[in-house]
Amino acid sequence: MLVAALVAAGLFAPTTASAAVSATITGDDGQPVPMTVGAPPTIRNMNVSVAPALAQGDAVSWRFVVTDATGTAVTTDLCWSSATPKDTSVPYRGNTTYALTVTLFNAASCAGAPKAAPTVYTWNVAASVAIGQPAGPLPTRAAGSLDSHIHMLDFSGNPGASTYEIKYAKGGVIGPDGGISGPSSSTYVDSASGKVRLPSYDGPGQYVVVARAQRGSYSTPWSPPVTVTLVAPFDLSSVSFPDSRGPSYQLAGIVREKAIAGSRVTVAAAKGKKGKRFRTLGKGRVNSEGVFKVRFRLSRGTYRIRYSFSGNSAVTKGTAYEIITIRRVIR
Repeated sequence: MLVAALVAAGLFAPTTASAAVSATITGDDGQPVPMTVGAPPTIRNMNVSVAPALAQGDAVSWRFVVTDATGTAVTTDLCWSSATPKDTSVPYRGNTTYALTVTLFNAASCAGAPKAAPTVYTWNVAASVAIGQPAGPLPTRAAGSLDSHIHMLDFSGNPGASTYEIKYAKGGVIGPDGGISGPSSSTYVDSASGKVRLPSYDGPGQYVVVARAQRGSYSTPWSPPVTVTLVAPFDLSSVSFPDSRGPSYQLAGIVREKAIAGSRVTVAAAKGKKGKRFRTLGKGRVNSEGVFKVRFRLSRGTYRIRYSFSGNSAVTKGTAYEIITIRRVIR
């Protein structure tokens, strides 16, 4: 472009805008804001319009164009003969500096030498998003339930974004570009709450979550990563008695979360359906299949059985209870 080339070459230096040339830009609140030559504002809005205008009779024709930091035109460079404001949308080309160049001519069709040095307005776009960091570990589900929780993370969006790309990964690693390196899953902003949905389907562990705003084919930088720790409750899938005939009995339990494999579950008993004076029967080590076994002796009667786990990084400390009756066999 002739004008852009002249400005880049220094043949025309940006001047203080005369009363003849004025311009507004869309602010972060969506309202037009007057611009000043030499005082570039920094905005976050990704959906920007500029509106240059002339004083009536100041020029026979005029033209304007918006360029990015590389000098590449991002709007069409057209010639005008009317002095009324020309509102044009500026495509988002990333967080960078944009320049609006307005050139006046004494001749029609923007012919001949410019009337004066072009008037140049600049502004910076610094769009960004952020995800809130939870205060502590979050549960994957309620004890005794198979339904996974959907957690809602605070989210700060950006004005003018057309959509958001949000990624999360269990055990995720952040790459050089600020995004997750390797496999990840996508989620989205809940329309009702304005928060990011983080599912617990993949079970306990540390999750990394990042987001960025998009407009067209361009995106903001990835947000600072948020690390969310999800922990599962301690509960049992089932309990059986492979050896149900006394005087020595064997109990086999299956924990719902296999993340406690290698740990021990303490089994204790209290006399009666509401007994509170528990006596430890044994401690069973959980194998890779989630199974633990304890052999014990009890006299005939009804007992309240307690299963306890002290907790680890993936499963919270917890207890579970059941009632058994011992006659000739356990039931």
